[in-house]
Amino acid sequence: MAIIVWNAWGWENKISGSLKGKIMPQINHQQTIHAPIDLVYEISQDYSVRYDWDAFPDYIRNLDGADGMPFVGREVEIRSKLGMTMRVRFVQVKPPECAAVKMFQAPFFIEQFAGSWVFQKANETETVARFCYSLSAPKWCAFWLNPLMIKYFSFVAERRLLGLKKYCEQRFQAA
Repeated sequence: MAIIVWNAWGWENKISGSLKGKIMPQINHQQTIHAPIDLVYEISQDYSVRYDWDAFPDYIRNLDGADGMPFVGREVEIRSKLGMTMRVRFVQVKPPECAAVKMFQAPFFIEQFAGSWVFQKANETETVARFCYSLSAPKWCAFWLNPLMIKYFSFVAERRLLGLKKYCEQRFQAA
């Protein structure tokens, strides 16, 4: 069993009383959505409806200029409502189960970032949606900035999942 601990050197994985290497802080939130998995996945990855439910982005664009669902290798630029811009690349796409990105360009205070949407079919009309972030600040400011980023991105993940839940459930009930 892994236990994540914070010490003066940053986040570490403590296994059986010994420190076994550095890891990136992780944020995981989940929400049960009363809608089928295919609908939830499609809405979560369809940028044409993203602004209708997602409180995080101010701006999203596919860097290839095309529309459509994500695929491995697709690069996307995202600007948050706070003005932070990052570019990510899809590293895993497996409809309707998951879509994962890894950052390749970001503000100076984010050294590493990855995020994933993971969906699990609970039954024909319910989906468990999980949103996960792994992120870290540069070593020179990680001690004080990682806890702030965790707090901020945890808040963001909760809001995004609640927005997705509300939007999907309204769409499913209307169908």
